Parts: sequence; structure tokens; C-alpha cells
Amino acid sequence: MAKITGLAHVGVFVKDIKRSQKFYTEVLGFKTRWECEFTEGDNTYTICIVENGNLVIELVKMKYPDERTGNGVVGHIAMLVDDLEGMIEQLNTHNIKFDTDAPVHKSNMLENGSKWIFFRGPDDEHLELTQIL
Repeated sequence: MAKITGLAHVGVFVKDIKRSQKFYTEVLGFKTRWECEFTEGDNTYTICIVENGNLVIELVKMKYPDERTGNGVVGHIAMLVDDLEGMIEQLNTHNIKFDTDAPVHKSNMLENGSKWIFFRGPDDEHLELTQIL
């Protein structure tokens, strides 16, 4: 029986692949794992895969992005952190604007609770930092 064993990657459609790659690597501490380009039909795709721990994000730049009209980039990407407040401090040094003034803390989320905060990436993708307690 086949089963899902974890997250392989999250695909994010971006406007500027180099700008997004720089954001994920220099601001969030990801490492570039793979870069490539391929053509399907009339469209060309430029791919940059970045990873941090077991989180893998596939940045996708389309030559003709109009074909994605109305589909959005993603709902959000949740990144697991070991110290939410410490990560917020790090991102503050990069002038990241968070959606709320403080993290949300829910004691009934997961077994021992969790806390999180949302912010935006360079293409307005909705990003979440979350710490499981």
C-alpha cells in the first residue's frame, strides 16, 4: 500500500527567480539545492529549489505567467522553527513586516500547543513561522 510520508516541497510561482532565491537564501537561511529550466508546450519554466532542514520550496518562474491568472501563488507556506521569538528578531533586522504585532499562541493547537506569525515574501506569498510547543 502506498502512503504519504512527508512534505516533498511547496511550489511557489514567482515573478523574479533571482530576487526570490536571494530572499529565501539570504534572509531566511535556505540553501540552493537545484536550478534548471525546461519547456512545456509554448511556456518555459525556470526552477530554483531551495531547502532548509527538511523544508523544500520549489520557486517557479514562467515565461508566460498569464496562464496562471486567478490561481494565486500558494495559500501559505508554514516553516517550523525551534525559537519563534528568536526568528522574529532575526527577520526584524531585514525589515520584515509581520501581519500581526505579536505571535498567535494556541494551547489547543496540536498536543502541547503551538504559536505562529505570518508575513509576506517578495512576491506577496503568505509565509508562516510556527513553533510546536
